Amino acid sequence: MKFWLKAVISVALLALLIWKSNLGDILNVMANADMRLYVAAFALFLFQQVVVTYCWQLLLVAQNNPVPFLKTLQVHFVGSFFGTFLPSSISMDIVRAYHLSRHLRRGVDAASSMFVTRVAGFGINFLLALIVAIPVSRANHDSQILWTVATLTLAFFAAIWVILHRRSLQLLSSLLRRFKLAKITDKLAHLRESILEVAVAKSAMLKMLALSVFFQILGVVIIYVVGRSVGIDLDFWHYCIYVPLITAIAVLPISVLGIGIREGAFVFFFTQAGVPQAAALSLSLLLFSQALLMAAMGGIWYLLDKSKVQTIDLSVKQEVLSTE
Repeated sequence: MKFWLKAVISVALLALLIWKSNLGDILNVMANADMRLYVAAFALFLFQQVVVTYCWQLLLVAQNNPVPFLKTLQVHFVGSFFGTFLPSSISMDIVRAYHLSRHLRRGVDAASSMFVTRVAGFGINFLLALIVAIPVSRANHDSQILWTVATLTLAFFAAIWVILHRRSLQLLSSLLRRFKLAKITDKLAHLRESILEVAVAKSAMLKMLALSVFFQILGVVIIYVVGRSVGIDLDFWHYCIYVPLITAIAVLPISVLGIGIREGAFVFFFTQAGVPQAAALSLSLLLFSQALLMAAMGGIWYLLDKSKVQTIDLSVKQEVLSTE
């Protein structure tokens, strides 16, 4: 999808949500937000990023890439800065993988370790939502929530299985060769091989999965705290179910950085639980402001780095999955 069309969708959706929620009500919610809770949530958010980076680091070391943790953390933050200027919600991870690949034994390991880390995070998110949805649906005598979460969870794991299946790669390779794109086929094969290699590193995978459970729960806690800061009084289980669904919707490649789509998802789900539209939209915008603050920190880190991190070319022509 063209960037301009994504931008139109983002602006249109955000404008519609602001209009329906009443700008005055949104500003009132923001003005009365408890900044102490917001700052506490942001501190937890930064700590979460350190944990996420450490998970990535564990897999990199398992692939015989002894890159210093501080370098990986720098790439994580700087990638947030440069990724902010790209249209896709996964752009930050692409920039991070591309930049870190320059410091590894095999460049493709940056992408494969990032892929495994993200898949583990999404998978655990869905499983946590499913675990919570079972008793909640029974208590409320409403199976709709359970079936929705179960369907999305199954669809996610099925999609990952299809992506990594050898037959899928063969079919895609045949298609790419018809368009004389055999070079891409080779890179995808290297990526799949690297993913499978790190997936069988039992010790690193177990540590990464345990930490993934921790940082996913922490992520829900962060959103809960920000919700409390704007006066949203919902039980924690609502967040455990809504957050994975909103996260899955926000990564759809139909808007700029998920803007508009993410806010719409917050409003849709939280209003189902009786939250005013202005509060739900404010929650989403405040969470996005945390990501922007992190991106700003990444930009400052980049500017202050005396070794001058190699300039990141944001052109789509760059080879994110390059191997040495």
